[in-house]
Amino acid sequence: MALEGLRGLCALLVLYGHAFAPIPCLDPVYSPPDFFSWLDEARPSVLFFFVLSGYVIGLTVKAGFTGPAVQAYAGRRLLRLVPVNTVAVLMSWALAPRTAAGTVLGNLGFLQNYNPYFFGWKVPIMANDASLWTLNFEVFYYLVFLAVWRYAPRMGVFLGLLGLAAATAAFQVFPAFLSCYVIGALYWFAGLCVAWLGPRPSGPGNWPSALLVTGILWPVASLEVLLHRVNFPELSVPPLALKRLDLLAACLWLLLAATGRSPRWQRRLGLLCLTLASTALADRFLTGDFGERGRGAFLVYACALVLGWVLFEWRPRPTLLARLAPTGGVSFGIYAVSLALQFGILFQPSLPRGTPWSFALRLALVVGLSTAIAWMLEHRLQPVLRRRFIGPRPAAAQPQTG
Repeated sequence: MALEGLRGLCALLVLYGHAFAPIPCLDPVYSPPDFFSWLDEARPSVLFFFVLSGYVIGLTVKAGFTGPAVQAYAGRRLLRLVPVNTVAVLMSWALAPRTAAGTVLGNLGFLQNYNPYFFGWKVPIMANDASLWTLNFEVFYYLVFLAVWRYAPRMGVFLGLLGLAAATAAFQVFPAFLSCYVIGALYWFAGLCVAWLGPRPSGPGNWPSALLVTGILWPVASLEVLLHRVNFPELSVPPLALKRLDLLAACLWLLLAATGRSPRWQRRLGLLCLTLASTALADRFLTGDFGERGRGAFLVYACALVLGWVLFEWRPRPTLLARLAPTGGVSFGIYAVSLALQFGILFQPSLPRGTPWSFALRLALVVGLSTAIAWMLEHRLQPVLRRRFIGPRPAAAQPQTG
């Protein structure tokens, strides 16, 4: 329940980040005050989605690699992605009908990408629903997982190879689209490793501290500040920046804390993240480099970091997260359709504009419509399709990793 609540919280944070960007993104002539954008957590939320996706696959795929098990796995993944993606793409097309037919078909087939593939072939992401880029990555990781599942390599060796590939990506040996896949895979397969190899839950974790620190690491940009003299290449997908891999440690800490797994690793990762954030914040205040957000934003982050240190040993039950579980049940639908709806409302001439009240009305429409459509997709359409196409899930032993 706590993880489902976290999933719902991440979906709401993505919606919040899109709506409260410091440019008109919902009301064409009004933007909220800048301090609302200080709480933009859309990108770290997307990274946590990757970690959570790998973790959930690791929990649900416990059968050996057999034909029926693979068929059941593929059926569940297709049923999870295709209906929601299809509705999101067609809705985006309806709201932006001048989109090229090839782009629409490519997005329906999960081929959309910020980068060209081999020979310069590229399928653009729907212009009014950029969130759909992650679904292309999800499909790629689902396919790679089949090889991991089939050959069950020692996970230490597998992660070592993945880390080597990530280091290679830093020197632009791979094409850009492969480099992005590799960096994202660090998050996805780290979640898988926690599910397959992590100790069983042993009690509540220090999730309040983990949640706070994960939230501030993106704007504080710890590794970027500490490695500012290292010229890593910029990837075309901002959350996958090589200098932002401190988010990987934070996402793993949050996952372990929310599930109550491995208190020892919770402590290690927590101390690492707190130390990185503290060092980077000290550097910011010493140099006066506060970027576009300004000193006020970093004072808020410093207060949150102090609170993170104070709460580090506190391990309450994740009751508050569990209360968000109903939102988690429709989180994928909200994530997939909300941005297209937001742009549709942005360009709706009949709605009021130019005041905080008009912005609030438009935001309420986005939230209400996104939630309603997501509920129909997740709680009405998918159960029907599941009964029609998916049989009982095979039960067997957990895959061996050595």
